[in-house]
Amino acid sequence: MKVATWRGGSSFTIDHAPDPAPGRGQVVVDVHTAGVCGTDVHATQGLFPWQPPLVMGHEYTGVVREVGRGVNRRLIGRPVACEPSYGCGACAECAAGRVSQCPRCTRVGGFAERVLLPATCVHPLPAGLDAVTAAMTEPAACCLAGLEQLEVPRGGTVLVIGAGIMGLLTMVLARRQGAKRLIVSDPIEERRQTAKRLGASIVIDPTRENLRERVMALTRDRGADVVCEAVGKPQLVAEAIALTKPTGALQLVGVNPKGSALPLDLFDVHFREIRIGGAFGRGTAFRRALRLMPRLGVKALVTARFPLDKIEDAFAHAAAGRGIKTVITPNTA
Repeated sequence: MKVATWRGGSSFTIDHAPDPAPGRGQVVVDVHTAGVCGTDVHATQGLFPWQPPLVMGHEYTGVVREVGRGVNRRLIGRPVACEPSYGCGACAECAAGRVSQCPRCTRVGGFAERVLLPATCVHPLPAGLDAVTAAMTEPAACCLAGLEQLEVPRGGTVLVIGAGIMGLLTMVLARRQGAKRLIVSDPIEERRQTAKRLGASIVIDPTRENLRERVMALTRDRGADVVCEAVGKPQLVAEAIALTKPTGALQLVGVNPKGSALPLDLFDVHFREIRIGGAFGRGTAFRRALRLMPRLGVKALVTARFPLDKIEDAFAHAAAGRGIKTVITPNTA
């Protein structure tokens, strides 16, 4: 089978690897669609602590090709959404369902024609959900895990800074949790229009308007109930804190580069009683996110598809901020 191996920087090679064979409790999946995550792009830019050589890709779907002993053979031929990692099963993090934080977490890259996973990591797609849209389940689960850490006030105001895939999924999920007014800020017109189509009440171009002034005018100088920073830039985190109302919550959706300092006034956070949270990975939210996916209306967020042997082009496209979601289709020529 073919795999795309990251070699450092923006360099990838297409390599041949042995076809995986399932052992007890395992399945082999033919990868249908694998999304290019912002974290993947950040790693190629030296902003995320992954080291090459590495097979990336942690947002993927596929069709079950083979099953090992102890796995129901009815899974063969089923389209599935895949959880891309599994833990040791013995540590406190695994016991809590926080596989992403397991110190011995095993990650299985989806930029390959086939993957080998525990059967517990694959989930049949709900009725009405196609395999391309379903590849966004993992990022949706990350967004859902973050929002579940705080209470989105029913009828409240949520501000999302950054209308990339994570910001838009966060916005849609916040609406389902009861937010009434959704404010989205992004400098790219296409993304602002997409946010409006998905239900944003107000969209702001921060290159033409003063974001702080506009949000404060909209909230009677209080700020938003929940502010979600979905870009991963420390300077935007500082702005997000300033736009959070007293007793409100700041959700760190975007992943900042490792070593980034939190740019805040500790007295201000203490005085205004602001809660700050962040979710690293999907937590326990993957199955809940998968059940929601057919009802989120996010199919149009996938805006570019590339075959596996064009993976460098796919990363260049994603890094340039074109469209919303770029995906790889490993078994499509």
